[in-house]
Amino acid sequence: MAITSQRAAFLQLVLSQMHEPYRWGAKGQRASPDGPRIFDCSGLVTWAFHQVGGKDWRATHNTDRLWAECAPVARAADLLPGDLVLYGRAGDPDHVMVHMGAGVVVGASGGGSKTLTLEDAARVDAKVKAFARAEYRPDILGFRRLPFAS
Repeated sequence: MAITSQRAAFLQLVLSQMHEPYRWGAKGQRASPDGPRIFDCSGLVTWAFHQVGGKDWRATHNTDRLWAECAPVARAADLLPGDLVLYGRAGDPDHVMVHMGAGVVVGASGGGSKTLTLEDAARVDAKVKAFARAEYRPDILGFRRLPFAS
């Protein structure tokens, strides 16, 4: 499968949000009119997907919905840049990252349900960041593919 223009734009947009702060439940809104965008893990995915012409899932999709509604990818070897890596316990995903290629994943990470303010995020280094290996967390549930149109 080729890397499509929509997929490439999605990847570029995700990368352009590097170092933006994490806040539980945030879907790309700005902290203030001139402030940074803020995200949680599924918020980054759904915001970026919408920005490149995908469905606006920001109000309805979290990691559970991404797991249930996006097409499964059978093996890590089949991942394309822009595919999703989901983490959690069997049947209960609680975190999502975007596969960039060569095992690298990017996403809003380091927070959790107690990260409710920008001060909380700064204290625990919760932000959009990269990890050199998808296995930075040992609880990988599986992989999913967003429904890119082009």
